[in-house]
Amino acid sequence: MTDQITYQFEDFLQRITLSDTEKLNALKQGQRLARRIEQRSEVRECLITGSMVRSTAIRKFSDVDIVAVMEPGDQLAHSEPAALVSAIARILREMEPDVQVSENAVRVTLMDGRVVDVLASVHLGINAEGDEEYRIPTARQEGWETYAPEAQNRRIREATQLLGEDFKRLIRLCKWWSKTHRQPISSHEIEIAAYETFPRAIPELSRAVVEFSDSLRRQIEGSSPAQAELLNFNRLAREAYDKQTLGDIQKSSELWGRIFGDEFTAVIT
Repeated sequence: MTDQITYQFEDFLQRITLSDTEKLNALKQGQRLARRIEQRSEVRECLITGSMVRSTAIRKFSDVDIVAVMEPGDQLAHSEPAALVSAIARILREMEPDVQVSENAVRVTLMDGRVVDVLASVHLGINAEGDEEYRIPTARQEGWETYAPEAQNRRIREATQLLGEDFKRLIRLCKWWSKTHRQPISSHEIEIAAYETFPRAIPELSRAVVEFSDSLRRQIEGSSPAQAELLNFNRLAREAYDKQTLGDIQKSSELWGRIFGDEFTAVIT
């Protein structure tokens, strides 16, 4: 990567990466809400998880995730998915004024503007890998899916130990692209895809973005607005990297800016 493009990537990552203080404050807010939720008789415990815990969060878009585990003897643990989500929303509205259902989670906007997503769950047991598994509502609340939050945490830890911090930095870059392009792929899916794309080694960041987008392109079938965004991501990343390797820094920077937005190109003086 040329010095100018390297500088832009580094500066851009600083702009979108939460500081340790920001992350700590967000987690403290989540923990305070979790302790209040645990006071309810319907709830056995709360787990703090998600990108804040895994250090893959980005500014403006990431929030704290709480998994609220229902008490197995309570009737809510035997509810239908939609009823469980609605019940958690009612409980949270007794605690905070700004509560909205967002797919299968309940989104709480705190007084300081921070956002916490609460996901209702029922404990299932321990899987073959030794991770606790939970039953959670699907995105449309039409059924159930199995969720093992510690499995994802462990994957990210192991990949970071093997590949270095650029693994998490790549995830943050791709999350920003997705969030600013109508989210054709979820943050959770980005983490999994990055883990699968780079099992042994990761190249420098601009090349890693290209290889990651190549991997996504190979998984695309049919046509939809989300698939069109993924294909455009791959096309622009390839073109940006080609211009970069040819020494056309101005055009390369422009193309990377089309992927990541004004925050990327704004570092040019």
